[in-house]
Amino acid sequence: RLISQSAFTSLLLIQTEPLQQDGFAPQLCCVCVCVYSPVYNACLLSLQVKPSDATLTQQVPEILFPWRSVVVRGDGTLRRVKRDWVIPPINVPENSRGQFPEDLVRIRSDRDKNRMLRYSVTGPGADQPPNGIFIINPISGQLSVTKPLDREHISNFHLRAHAVDLNGNQVENPIDIVINVIDQNDNRPEFTHTIFNGSVPEGSKPGSFVMTVTAVDKDDPKTANGMLRYKILSQNPQSPSSNMFTINNKTGDIITVAAGLDREVFTQYTLIIQATDMEGNPTYGLSNTATTVIRITDVNDNPPEFTTDTFFGEVHENRVNVIVANLTVTDKDQPHTPAWSAVYRIIDGDSTGRFSIPTDPTTNEGLLTVVKPVDFELTRSFMLTVEAVNEVPLARGIHLPRQSTATVSVRILDINESPEFSPNPKPIKLEEGLPAGSLLTTFTAQDPDRFMRQTVRCIWQN
Repeated sequence: RLISQSAFTSLLLIQTEPLQQDGFAPQLCCVCVCVYSPVYNACLLSLQVKPSDATLTQQVPEILFPWRSVVVRGDGTLRRVKRDWVIPPINVPENSRGQFPEDLVRIRSDRDKNRMLRYSVTGPGADQPPNGIFIINPISGQLSVTKPLDREHISNFHLRAHAVDLNGNQVENPIDIVINVIDQNDNRPEFTHTIFNGSVPEGSKPGSFVMTVTAVDKDDPKTANGMLRYKILSQNPQSPSSNMFTINNKTGDIITVAAGLDREVFTQYTLIIQATDMEGNPTYGLSNTATTVIRITDVNDNPPEFTTDTFFGEVHENRVNVIVANLTVTDKDQPHTPAWSAVYRIIDGDSTGRFSIPTDPTTNEGLLTVVKPVDFELTRSFMLTVEAVNEVPLARGIHLPRQSTATVSVRILDINESPEFSPNPKPIKLEEGLPAGSLLTTFTAQDPDRFMRQTVRCIWQN
């Protein structure tokens, strides 16, 4: 009986009378379901249930060359008119395990009722590389595939079917046949890198972008076989939260979801990322993993701090370019960065500018240096107030003093300075005829060391 009908297909159900067997309930003899296409003039698909094994068998569809017979009004004669349709693609699953050659479709011409015809197919996959994948029975027109197909290698084939008589004369125009290879989920996702490296500043707020991981799948991206979903499997270390990061399951974007990233506590985090096809289905999807290393970059969230409140130094008077004291600080930020490097200056106790404090780039120490001579007789000591700051300002939101201060006590050491004649040189006027032993002049010398008791002697030198 006719179940449904449209302009393109009719669905027919054919059932035989049930058979009554002795002692048994009536058995179904045969049920046939046929999808008939008036466009193809063929039963495209039929299913049978046999009483012996109740299994389903698929009948190979038949395709006619695009001609049909019509009645021409007037004389009532028949004339073949070309059909106005295009053969739909034939879909063949990849990786078939079926017995080969495996029948796909039967191609025939309605002219084979009057003469013997021969059928052939041409094109890549038939008589062109890769040769021999598709073959056709020249008599029946049965088109078959000879081996499993791989969609990732060739996703479709374009063939042409031909019909000729026994003399090789063409009896039909060639028809185009498109064979689409239907994808199966036979490829795991593959990450573009085994290890992904990214970074994020410490103290970043939740929602801050970190990096993107990417995986690809050779299967059809238009099907679930090639649709990937990402997830984080593990995080190390798991502090201050076991979920410091999250990943967009479709794009692979990794962002922060918790506050508390502190480079001075943990310099990096390692994530194991999983990509699963079949839209992340854990049962049917294929998966792969990659490692992501997220480096926590430094910001200036720690000011320098002097290691002591008071430093001591000493220097001999009249010396210059001499290091008086080494000023030491600690800074928890990353060494040898502007957030770590200290800048020192004297804020009190050196009104005449006799000292400076350059920074040792290796140790980050302040080198208190005397740059102008100091006279012990004038100043025996200095009490300096110094401060240390970083080369760059503290990051926003850091509520700590940006500088540290300390006191430096500098003692000036006396040295034994030479006496000084005054004046020097001293002119002497001598009258002629002056007798021997006459006093010519008196030299006066002073010792700058006013706080030392010393005897000054004058020695005549030619």
